[in-house]
Formats: sequence, C-alpha cells, structure tokens
Amino acid sequence: MTGIKIFSAYLKKLYADYKQFEHLYKIQNRNPTVIFEDDVQILNRKALFLGKNIYISKGVVLHCGGGYWSKGGGSISIGDHVYLSSYAVLYGAGGIEIQKNCQIATGVMIFSQGPSIKKILADRNVMDEEVIPHDFAKVTIEENAIIGAGTIIMPGVTIGKGALIWPGSFIHKNVAPETYIVTRLNTKKFTARPGLFR
Repeated sequence: MTGIKIFSAYLKKLYADYKQFEHLYKIQNRNPTVIFEDDVQILNRKALFLGKNIYISKGVVLHCGGGYWSKGGGSISIGDHVYLSSYAVLYGAGGIEIQKNCQIATGVMIFSQGPSIKKILADRNVMDEEVIPHDFAKVTIEENAIIGAGTIIMPGVTIGKGALIWPGSFIHKNVAPETYIVTRLNTKKFTARPGLFR
C-alpha cells in the first residue's frame, strides 16, 4: 500500500511539473526574448505582461493574483531590459509594475497586498473567517531603478526613476527619483542615513 501512495505522489508531482513547464513554454512562445531559468513559478499567468529582453533567474516567484481572496484582481507588468535575480518573490494581487531597465537583486520581496491590520485590530473575529480581510495597493518601480538583495517593498510604494536601494532595506513609503537609500545595521544601533523612508 505504501508503494502505491509513493507512486501516486510521484505522478502528481510529475503532472504538476509538466503543467508548470507547459505554462512557461506558452509564455516563452508569446515572448521569445524573455529568458527563464529553472524553477520559475508563475501563478495566474494570464495577468503577467512582459516586455522584451527580460531575464528571470532561478527560483523567482511571480504571483499575479487572481484568487478568490483577492476577488480575481492583480497583475504583474515587467518592462523591457529588466533583470530579476534568483529567488525574488513578487506578490501582485494589488498590481506590480516594473518599468524598463530595472535590476531586482536576489531575494527581493515585493508585496502589493497584505492583511488589513486596521480591520483585524478593530474586530479580532475576522480572523475566524475563511478569508481574512486584505488591503491592496499597487507597487510601481520606475525605470532605471536598482533594488538591492533582500529588500522588502510594501504595498502602495512607488520607487522613483533611477533610485538605488541598498541591500536589506525595508521600504514602506515612496522613494523619490534619483534617491540613494542606504541602511546600516551595526552591533550598537540601527542607523538611517538621510533620505531613508521618504
């Protein structure tokens, strides 16, 4: 009996891998200048819009929304000449737009939705519902921006044209164009240089 369960699980995994490959193949046919490395995951591929000469590295997750919890909304739009490095994760139920010539480094996480803290704090009973309340707000990364490794970008943020975000930053407010955001963590205290969290 155990052998049958293992074989059944193997077949399910094989089928899931095949479907993911099929999705990537269809996207690749529509966008022949886009390069996908291994293990790229795309959810709701119909809401993914790609420009030209995009490179998407290993393990990137592009969640374009579309679930019942987001009322079917969401999309991810990526402009020309964008590089998404390994294991970047984009949650686009509220919409994500990455304009041309941007660099998104390893492990960057971009969220355009999140639990509605105000509603949860006002009524803790919403935590018992099948779907907890969410807030949705578009994230825009304007052209020529560079986002350093491990950066977290929260819903509703716009990162201005040509901005440079230091690795490990937490961005919860808009960043002005041509701004250099630097955070430094040492053993004594957290120091924020001018311009952080504009």
